[in-house]
Amino acid sequence: MSTKLYDISDWCKRGPEVKNYPYIGEIDASINLFEAICIDGDYYIPGVLSADKTYAGVRKVDFEPEPSDKEYENNLICPFCGCVDSDSWELSSDCEEEHECSRCGGVMSYERIVTVEYSSSPVKPPVVVEASWK
Repeated sequence: MSTKLYDISDWCKRGPEVKNYPYIGEIDASINLFEAICIDGDYYIPGVLSADKTYAGVRKVDFEPEPSDKEYENNLICPFCGCVDSDSWELSSDCEEEHECSRCGGVMSYERIVTVEYSSSPVKPPVVVEASWK
């Protein structure tokens, strides 16, 4: 089975019909959503797939087949495709969990580190007793 690929990098600018987007080419593979496609060393992630899987809307990504850790970021970042999860605050607050990337389907473990800081403002001063040395 073959699949025609269309570039949906600028999704929503050309309407909902995938075939209105720039045609990339046809591949000799059947694909699914949440799978990375490697074509001549370039990686693509399907974001839209026709029901019969004959055409797909894809985005080119900087995919890391052997990723390294992403540490101490404000949001969870997929180490495989670089997708930034802007809703990271909704993830479980348990110490360590696993999460599936909403773009490429890769599974990563994450750890949430919470920092608590305090600030103070004066409300009422303490009682001050005037005294002198004997």
